[in-house]
Amino acid sequence: TCVDDNLRGVVATYPSLQLHPKNRVITVRRKDDSKRVAVLGGGGSGHEPFASGFVASGMLDGAVAGGVFASPPTAGVTVIIGNYTGDRLNFGKAIEKAKISGIKVEGLIVGEDVASSMNKTGGRSMVGEVLFYKLSGAMAQKGYELDKIRSIAAEANKFMATLGVCLSASSLPGQPPLFEIAQDEMELGAGVHGEAGIAKMKMGTAKEVVKMIIDKIIAHLKLMTGHRVAVMVDNLGGTSFIEMNIIAAETKEYLDMGDLWLELLDAPTGASGWTGSEMSVRNDEKHLDDETLLQTDGRKAASGPALSPKDQDILRGSLATAAEHLVKSEGLLNKLDSGCGDGDCGITLKKFGHAILSYLETASLEYISNVLWDLSEIADKDMGGTSGGIYSLGLSAAAQAIAFAKSNDAASWLAAWHSAMDAITKYGGAEPGDRTMLDTLHVAAEAFKKYMKEELAVLLKKTSEAAERGAQATKDMTARAGRASYVASGYTRDEDAGARATAVWLQAILHHIASKI
Repeated sequence: TCVDDNLRGVVATYPSLQLHPKNRVITVRRKDDSKRVAVLGGGGSGHEPFASGFVASGMLDGAVAGGVFASPPTAGVTVIIGNYTGDRLNFGKAIEKAKISGIKVEGLIVGEDVASSMNKTGGRSMVGEVLFYKLSGAMAQKGYELDKIRSIAAEANKFMATLGVCLSASSLPGQPPLFEIAQDEMELGAGVHGEAGIAKMKMGTAKEVVKMIIDKIIAHLKLMTGHRVAVMVDNLGGTSFIEMNIIAAETKEYLDMGDLWLELLDAPTGASGWTGSEMSVRNDEKHLDDETLLQTDGRKAASGPALSPKDQDILRGSLATAAEHLVKSEGLLNKLDSGCGDGDCGITLKKFGHAILSYLETASLEYISNVLWDLSEIADKDMGGTSGGIYSLGLSAAAQAIAFAKSNDAASWLAAWHSAMDAITKYGGAEPGDRTMLDTLHVAAEAFKKYMKEELAVLLKKTSEAAERGAQATKDMTARAGRASYVASGYTRDEDAGARATAVWLQAILHHIASKI
């Protein structure tokens, strides 16, 4: 894919970096323990040079497309996380696994966007992560300990604010623009994924636009004359260098120098994303891809209740039916996700469906907990995006709950169901009523609990009906979490794509089981 080809291009251009292609990870090439805190960052692709372009001494030790920890330094790991649901879920899952493995790790969620600052989970991250790569990397290079790095970075996080504008809408390959905008308008509060903003404004001159943006940032941070500031201008991937220079000239009067944070920003780094880099120096060592990262299976022992051959057949059929329905729903889910999201919910879940069907060809379904764990790994590796993180986290939590169950009964499944929802809420920040997949899961779980002692046919029917109600109810909800919460309410006029997707696969499973009793 273009993501993999891009990563190969990075290490071809900068041979001092190491590619781990199976996991889409780029790290500093080294064989010894640095004896200092490592700094990790990352997220989705399409924002280059973020984040692989900032891997080098003085900034990141590794840029990852998900949560990955391998051979960490003894001093610990600092993880810089953008305040996006997918990033929080993916890196949160990795952090929790790392802690279980005995790795010292601290995470810092960065979110400084003024336009989305009233969101339940705080403002999303725009350019702030890059500043924290620099701050944290410089502190690690100076030998600061893990707790001190996080403490200083967390303090700096309180005094950051950004605000973006765009003149045209972006689109995914082969997809229409994510929103509409007139030629003489600009979108205020646009996001780094091409999300629509909070308002449309008439286009102005560079001076007028910069003044408007900085005035809003000053008001948000309550800045006064004499305060020292550092300004970073990010082009969101679509602004030319000549335009960037004009914007920089207009903002220069707000820049001053002279304290610890600015000293750390000015500290040397070899990151290729900064003009002139030691990482571009050719070395004599031939570059070989590392195919060994994370080869070991993190979960092998069979645990929890075992299924009879008949129950295994029902489970296999249920999963296959759910996967097929997800594949067929691609167009609907993409449509629901356009405008308020990035228009790829259907694409992402279609990948999940195909991966599940492939898995079912050879998988053993004897132990439920192992099946759920395998599905969480599939979601992590094959789906990608925010949905992949949500499903992976929820399924792994459900797997853990089933592993401690005594029997394969409705009560055990309900406990696993609640564990999955709790994990998604913990790291995603969403709750029932926030217009997400949790609205379908919660309403269906309540019905499942209410009718758990009724005939199985009744239980399945009532739960399916409740899932449908939960998905439909999101049409009239105000988005308070997830990417839809970042855009104006006019873009959220239909059902939530994640909620509808959950109803699709849940109803498919329930209907299949009902057909077998």
